[in-house]
Amino acid sequence: MSDTKTPKRPNTVLSLLFWLLPASSFKNSALRWLGNRVGADVTIGPTLVLSCGRFSVDDGARIAPFNVFRQLATVKVGKKCFIGSWNQITAARDYQNFSDRVGMLLMEEQAAITNRHYLDCSGQIILQAYSGIGGIKSIFQSHEIDLAQNKTTVGRVVIGERAMTGTAVIMLKDSHLPDRSVLAAGSIVVKSKPGIEPPTDRLYGGVPAKPIRPVEDAAWWHRESYLTPVTPFDDEVFRLN
Repeated sequence: MSDTKTPKRPNTVLSLLFWLLPASSFKNSALRWLGNRVGADVTIGPTLVLSCGRFSVDDGARIAPFNVFRQLATVKVGKKCFIGSWNQITAARDYQNFSDRVGMLLMEEQAAITNRHYLDCSGQIILQAYSGIGGIKSIFQSHEIDLAQNKTTVGRVVIGERAMTGTAVIMLKDSHLPDRSVLAAGSIVVKSKPGIEPPTDRLYGGVPAKPIRPVEDAAWWHRESYLTPVTPFDDEVFRLN
């Protein structure tokens, strides 16, 4: 248990107005004045932030409009990271009475979250460098109920370096998607059995998710931006009879 309890929260009543402002240099300055760290060339759209601790948003990061952050102790958004729109990112605050290491979202360099996902950061959710939450409507759950002991517990959800999740997946407490792996749409990842280290460079799928086949080297792993380009395509398949 950490000795330091719940950290001071600058993002309360006054900050509600600042976070809801359109993206601008004035907004970034106002958020810094509140005690948040906002780097250079950062874009933060109108965002609903309720009773959160300090944010750290590194250079070149972008947070699109209409996200909700509620009761997180710590939010760290790395260099050139991207968070899309309509995501709900929340934490159960009671756990933070026992540790300052929970209630955390950590995104390392160039990690990305697309749109319309739910992240329960009651414990920790970590997106390692160049990883991505893709598609829509996925759930990442870092706490759960222990029926046998009649208590709830918190843990960590980790998406490994350069790994990506598909649409409508679920990652439960203490689950881990290994580096350079892909999680197929609709899959559920649970905690690995003790002593078993899931292999990297794999396509995972199913309920519960298991390695299906190796994944070859992908250009997406070596991208220089969170943006995936739209390229020309053959529209013949869209012709209507």
